[in-house]
Amino acid sequence: MRAERAREEDLPAVHAILEAARGYLREQGLDQWQAFPPTREDTCAHFAKGELYVVREGDEVAGTFVLLPYEPAYDAIDGAWRKNGAYVAMHRVAVSPAFRRRGVAGFAFAEAVRIARATGAGSVRIDTHEGNLPMRAALEKNGFTLCGTVVIATGERRVAYEREVI
Repeated sequence: MRAERAREEDLPAVHAILEAARGYLREQGLDQWQAFPPTREDTCAHFAKGELYVVREGDEVAGTFVLLPYEPAYDAIDGAWRKNGAYVAMHRVAVSPAFRRRGVAGFAFAEAVRIARATGAGSVRIDTHEGNLPMRAALEKNGFTLCGTVVIATGERRVAYEREVI
């Protein structure tokens, strides 16, 4: 596997992966990404800013994620971040149904840590729906610590995790 910034020709695969992830969340009975799904416009904007990444297995796009240098929603946390200073915010982590349970999300988390370290950030921060137990388990398995809750731009409350970059 390898992770890299998305190319324009990756956008159809990324859109399909995000839509499949939305359906998977709906099947799990979660409202995450239902009222406020990742839109094509948002995905294209992340692509244009160089924030959109893909995980490749061979020539196939196995997963996707977004990395931001700052997330305004993380300014106020009901709890406490573990590390002060610069961080990388990770969003829209999604795995193609064909690659589920093959380590793609764990690889994406490790790449986010590697990229954060390379940019001088002290940690990677991420949030998810309180009921998204598969994501929460994956985060904890990959060294992320629950830090509290945040309110995202849509007004929804999310559990917030952080992994320090060593």
